[in-house]
Amino acid sequence: MNDASNETRRQRWIRPLPERVVNKIAAGEVIERPSAVVKELVENSLDAGADRIDIVVEKSGVKLIRIVDNGCGIPEEQIEIAFGRHATSKISAFDDLETLGSYGFRGEALPSIASVSRLRMVSRPAAQAAGTEIIYEGGVLQSCQPMAAAVGTVVETADLFYNTPARRKFLKTETTEARHISRLATALAVGRPEVGFSLKMNGRVVFNLPTGQSLAERVGALLGGGRKFLSFAFEGGLVTVEGCIGAPDVVQNNRNGQYLFINGRYVFAPMLSHAFVAGYGELIVPGGFPIGALLLSIEPTEIDVNVHPSKTEIKLSRDREVHDAVVAAIRDALRQDGVIPELSSGATVRPESGSRHGSINDRSGSHVIAGIGSSPPATKEFLAELYQSSKLDNSGPAEPNPVAVDTETGEILEKPESTVSSETEHGPSVGFRLVGRFSDLYLLIQAGDDLYIVDQHTAHERVLYEEILRQIEANSASAQTLLFPVQLELSPEQLSLFESATVIFQRSGFIVAPFGGRMVNIEAVPAIGRARSPEKMLRHVLDDILALRKSGHDMKKAMAQSIACRSAVMAGDRLSDEEARRLLERLLRCDDRYSCPHGRPTFIRISREDLDRRFGRG
Repeated sequence: MNDASNETRRQRWIRPLPERVVNKIAAGEVIERPSAVVKELVENSLDAGADRIDIVVEKSGVKLIRIVDNGCGIPEEQIEIAFGRHATSKISAFDDLETLGSYGFRGEALPSIASVSRLRMVSRPAAQAAGTEIIYEGGVLQSCQPMAAAVGTVVETADLFYNTPARRKFLKTETTEARHISRLATALAVGRPEVGFSLKMNGRVVFNLPTGQSLAERVGALLGGGRKFLSFAFEGGLVTVEGCIGAPDVVQNNRNGQYLFINGRYVFAPMLSHAFVAGYGELIVPGGFPIGALLLSIEPTEIDVNVHPSKTEIKLSRDREVHDAVVAAIRDALRQDGVIPELSSGATVRPESGSRHGSINDRSGSHVIAGIGSSPPATKEFLAELYQSSKLDNSGPAEPNPVAVDTETGEILEKPESTVSSETEHGPSVGFRLVGRFSDLYLLIQAGDDLYIVDQHTAHERVLYEEILRQIEANSASAQTLLFPVQLELSPEQLSLFESATVIFQRSGFIVAPFGGRMVNIEAVPAIGRARSPEKMLRHVLDDILALRKSGHDMKKAMAQSIACRSAVMAGDRLSDEEARRLLERLLRCDDRYSCPHGRPTFIRISREDLDRRFGRG
């Protein structure tokens, strides 16, 4: 027995794998999820010259994906060959990759899809009187026969991964897979605005776009929703860029609103995404990501698309030059729109090396000093010390007799009456008095011998966050009914997320209902929010939740964090003395009073000893 076993181990015969097994292995690389099927089939339609493509999806693509196009079709004598491994009409020699002008070229998509689904194709070229129907199940040909059909091709895949249960088991939830399909279909439609596209998911039309649109029209239809976009064209020698990008105030907390294309191909390129953000410079808040589409045209000899079977990753021979060209293109577009002020050539201030401060002219033409050169090291050290002392030290003595103070002048208005304090089970009693404000953002508080500088936005954000989270968990959030309902058109990705989070939205105080297509009807918003613009609030909350969920937040906390951030008082919102005191009292009752939900400090402390030392009194 042992001799036989040893003999078997010594003789490991090398033999070619059956074609069906090869196709299933290839499908693991090419067809990772249902959205990959959509991508491969739609790109085949585009290569076939179609100017109208309709996508139908049921059950996140696992039950059915149907792609209908009006392209050139496949001749009857070639339709079976099309399902052979590495059979393609796109290239005939390896050197063709250097001048590739098509989306596909490997000849792997159709056999891979057919091997993991029940596939039916009907295709007819204009020169044929009838079409041809071909059916595969699990990679095995079932039938091939003539059939009446319109010019073009219809491909249907049903029961995706039915014969590869391991792959099907690792698919995400139906909502997640549907969101991937929706985003991909949006990208394909943005990249080819001259082609008419429609997407129908589970019987609902997500979008239906006409042929012959411009990039601006296509971006406006899919990403717009009343937001401002800037269109531009730029030629930089190595690269030509056509773009439609959002204004600086149109930002998200993630990169999902960025659609990047090279020679018409939708690509994943961190380098280009970085250039997209870098082009805006300091016009956008840190952590914000602009949205829009960039269509780059580069000589095919400068690109390698044969990196991965999915063909979404590329290599550029001169990636730094492409990066800099994209940055320059975006800056030029923003400058021409009057967003970026022109730099003054006669700067009177010489900033330190590497500093981004300088002398600029604002839009009115007046001279503005944006920086004052290098800062003394002591100042930087002092600021570092302040932030290192950002936690409130309650061990010191409380101020027994706070006084009423004019927060503009510092003048004492009346004699001490009572101690304002906060004493709850979550924190000790802390006496404090409001002694001033700075820049309508920071509140100056004295408690004992310490001075606290409170950021009113982060403090209010922390208070609202904990209150909203409790309301969501108790299902007790109040809704503020709008006098007139507001309609809002969501992007396909936002709509998919909204549908998956409807219950959480209701428990948070939103009353929002579908209104047909991608439109929703906003009837009420959270009463705690007091949103000036309900449609902006809903759109921002959807974007925030998507970003926060990807970083690991659960849905409840993501919802509470977003509403709190959008509802908190901002810089420039002047609080009355009573409002400021009430805010501080509520902050001291919070479970985590030291930071906002994003992790920024709510206040910093400056001790009497710190001030004495800085003024040479120590």
